[in-house]
Amino acid sequence: MTTYGHVFSPFHFGRVEIKNRIATAPMLSCMASPDGFVTREMIDFYQAFARGGAGMVNIGDTAVDNEYAKGHHLQLSLGDERVVGGLSTLVEAIQKYGAVASVELNHPGMLASPGALGGKNPIGPSAATVGHVIGPGEPSTAAGVTITEMDRALIGQVVESFAAASDRCLRAGFKTVMIHGAHGNLIGQFASSRTNRRRDEYGGSLENRARFALEVLDAVRARVGDRLALEYRVSGDEIAAEGMHEDETIEFLKLIQTRVDLVHVSVGMVADPHSITHMAQPTYFPHDFNVHRAERIKKTLGIPVTAVGSISDLASAERIIAEGRADIVAMGRAHIADPDIVNKTRRGELDDIRPCVRCNCCGERPARFMPVRCAVNPIAGRETEHRTIRPPAKEKRVVVVGGGPAGMQAALTASSRGHQVTLFEKERSLGGSLRYAAAPGFKADMRRYLDWLVNKTLQAGIDIKLDTSASAADISRLRPDVLVVAAGAEPLVPDVPGVNGPNVVWAGEVDMGAVRTGDDVVVAGAGLTGCETALHLAQQGRTVTVIDMLREDEIAGDASGASRIALLDLLRQHGVVFRLEVTLTAVTETSVVVADASGRSAEIPADTVVLALGMRPLSDVVASLQGPATETFTVGDCTTPRDLMAAVHEGFNVTVEI
Repeated sequence: MTTYGHVFSPFHFGRVEIKNRIATAPMLSCMASPDGFVTREMIDFYQAFARGGAGMVNIGDTAVDNEYAKGHHLQLSLGDERVVGGLSTLVEAIQKYGAVASVELNHPGMLASPGALGGKNPIGPSAATVGHVIGPGEPSTAAGVTITEMDRALIGQVVESFAAASDRCLRAGFKTVMIHGAHGNLIGQFASSRTNRRRDEYGGSLENRARFALEVLDAVRARVGDRLALEYRVSGDEIAAEGMHEDETIEFLKLIQTRVDLVHVSVGMVADPHSITHMAQPTYFPHDFNVHRAERIKKTLGIPVTAVGSISDLASAERIIAEGRADIVAMGRAHIADPDIVNKTRRGELDDIRPCVRCNCCGERPARFMPVRCAVNPIAGRETEHRTIRPPAKEKRVVVVGGGPAGMQAALTASSRGHQVTLFEKERSLGGSLRYAAAPGFKADMRRYLDWLVNKTLQAGIDIKLDTSASAADISRLRPDVLVVAAGAEPLVPDVPGVNGPNVVWAGEVDMGAVRTGDDVVVAGAGLTGCETALHLAQQGRTVTVIDMLREDEIAGDASGASRIALLDLLRQHGVVFRLEVTLTAVTETSVVVADASGRSAEIPADTVVLALGMRPLSDVVASLQGPATETFTVGDCTTPRDLMAAVHEGFNVTVEI
């Protein structure tokens, strides 16, 4: 049994003491005002982490000035004196619960948004033309954006911006700041030979490439002295061609280590599409993904370090700290999924912690200039709107038809508000389509969430009727005030010869292990479901071909950016073949027949054909259930097939106000 003695011990760095070893990772939130000021929504978002027990709450994604440091239009600006008042309110909200407030100081350099810069070109260590960047930049810069090389005067101006920003943070009440040198932002751009091609004292040797970072750190220290602790965020490895790798990162840190109190060891860089999968590890990656880099830096340099990267529970954090691999553990997505994760662990309420599924929806929205949201926590980013779940003016009888994620969330929310809830589920167990999505071995995160959601539903005092297909008459007998229809969807089956043969199966049955395939498999459908099923089969040693009408850039288009890239990389590594821009025209006992846009046919050998062509809403069920209640809502796949986030949020939204 884990006792968490190390996690719940205090830690000192600089002049700061934090009450425990858990920090929130600095994250994109897109919750500032268009002018770059603190909003009520931002305060409530970060305060939730402090209330939930985190020892240190890091405010991420800031701009140190308004001239060249804006990454996007909803970014917190530290370059305006008027921000101090709002920052002080934010600090007070965090400190109210005994947490230390920290803020990340950043300049994106060449990653800045030309739109947010008023049309000016971004700046960087070297002149360049860059294409599309994944992250909070322009929605599309495929035509190329020109990067202006910084001269010495501009370098000095930006160094001063960091110093001025740190002074504003000090006056606002922060006890520590984090200098962002990771992920290919400006300080990292100077440090990395991938982006620094200069031939002056700021380029060439590692000592020269570290000069900008040293000047920033010296300027900040000169401005604030030891009144602020300094944490430095670094990518232990940029995971990119010509980028900084572990050995060089350690040599770089040797040059700056006397100037910082703590090193936050991240990984990857924003501008490289494959590297970003290491930076925002999806569910296909192992947990505790980056800890070994923090450990190596700590043991090589003898400096305090923060570990980050898919550390999803405090049992892992306890082990990491107990083994001396890191001093602090930063958890980002796990806090968004359940802001109370620390306090629940302290109280022994482990089964009550809502698990993160590492779908990266929380990062995908800010990357598209929208406030942060979470697939499994419908309140995340909406704390101002739903600070508390208000009881209803009148208790109502609520009937929910369908025990998938939308139905369970609707039932849970209604029950938590004090309504009398009955839930019908036609299958013998709860879960709906989530049971299939969680089945492959690489979806353990989703299985944990499924188990959590089912257990919460079973424990909520809801009258659950399993193995029961509810009719309008059944529902009428309960005299409901509110009916929520979450009846789901069924697989789409194309009208082609041979599709009903014994060698044709549905992807969900394959993922669940209900059917066994042959050695040569064709998966019809290159969406997320088809691609994950293809990977599942390829990992079992099958030869897999995926067919679809889609173009290559549309494969798994319903996955978030980093998750999609990682999935496609894994499919390539496992030898999965794609035949795209073709239509399935027939299935035989030993093959499938496809045709391209010109009508030319081709035959692909197949022992088994797996259908993953999408789902059809059970609209007939919805139609048959109209009438028994005063109010009727439809949620989830029975409206239009959608992802987990849409299902959970719909289930919450329709019942949080009734």
